[in-house]
Amino acid sequence: MTRAAAAWLVLLAAASCAWADESFDAAAYEKKAFEWTGFVEARPERQWLRQDSAGYLLQYPGETRRTANRLGGAAELSGVLRRQSLSFNFTGHASWIDEPRGSDSDSRLYEAYAGWQIDERSNVELGKRALRWGKGYAWSPVAFLERAKDPTDPELAREGFVMTTGSYVRSFEGPLQTLALTAAVVPTRDGLNTDFGGGATNAGHSNAAFKLYGLLYDTDIDLIWATRGSRGPRFGIDFSRNLGSQWELHGEWARITDAPRVVLTAGNTLQTQTRSYTSALVGLRYLTERDTTFIFELYRNGGGYRTDELGAFYDLVHASAGNPALAQLASQAALQGYNRPNAAQRYAYLRVSQKEPFDILDFTPSLTLIANTGDRSGSLIPEVLYTGIKNLELRARLALNRGGAGSEYGERASRTRAELRARLYF
Repeated sequence: MTRAAAAWLVLLAAASCAWADESFDAAAYEKKAFEWTGFVEARPERQWLRQDSAGYLLQYPGETRRTANRLGGAAELSGVLRRQSLSFNFTGHASWIDEPRGSDSDSRLYEAYAGWQIDERSNVELGKRALRWGKGYAWSPVAFLERAKDPTDPELAREGFVMTTGSYVRSFEGPLQTLALTAAVVPTRDGLNTDFGGGATNAGHSNAAFKLYGLLYDTDIDLIWATRGSRGPRFGIDFSRNLGSQWELHGEWARITDAPRVVLTAGNTLQTQTRSYTSALVGLRYLTERDTTFIFELYRNGGGYRTDELGAFYDLVHASAGNPALAQLASQAALQGYNRPNAAQRYAYLRVSQKEPFDILDFTPSLTLIANTGDRSGSLIPEVLYTGIKNLELRARLALNRGGAGSEYGERASRTRAELRARLYF
């Protein structure tokens, strides 16, 4: 960490002690010195493949299989240790998968950080932490210090980065009810946060970011600024407001500068471009009197590829069959951005879930649609969730990928995917 970044945190901690007014007596409640929870899960899956798709040619070159079976497993353990004003939080995650291309396993700490609650208004945390900045459900353009969500399962735990954070909160009377300042520093060194940013300029930066939160006229607002470092400077704003007891409106806007992007040229070469762009999201959440929840979001991904750029990549993949040089180029393009989830620019998200329909206890069906509005392709995901057995969660769902040739979901390797998840909590 540089001296300048350290000075920011020292000043923040000093301000939290100096900027004080009358204290308030928070409701006291007993907390256990140590708490922990976790789960183990099994996830069998079957895919019906689309043999004429670009995704199939990338994943199963030279094969003629029509289906693919996968068996996955995972375990996760989380806990918190408290002693007076100090705490230590951790989340460990392990996974294993067996599929036609082979088996693989992985284990890592998602979070492991210590915290010091200086007083009722201020705290400092140090270690590996997964932040939750932003108001979006499926996507979050202002989540500058986080790994991307999976919009097909956005509530899954995600791995964090090693960082130092400090926060100060103050309450007021009047239109501005709450004001909170958070500062964070994500250092990048050899072997530390190596996947934050990218390229030769990744290491040797402190990567400071600041979030100013306000509750103004019953509207949650965040102003977020990330300084230049392993990534270019970024600025964002988000908001969330309840429109009555059933409606909630939220949105995000982000300006990202000096961001690298790999593009496929007309001469079939890969070129890295550096540019600035804007991303935005607007969403609604609606809860009916019958406990039906609707979540709708529109997402503009300024860093994504245009429809014609993705079409050129799919054409390259199809042309690479039997051509080793083009096949290698297509694989490189896929790894460097073209095959990442939600690589396009315009998306829509809709999720509808119904709690205990027809008075069936512990049963929740839902339907999710993720659509690429640029090429009119998408994935429809019906799902049922049952929690009627103590400590056991059963989920079954389908993913139906549909779209024309040259579209994002039409070029996915699987046409249909069926999945069952059995998760045992302890």
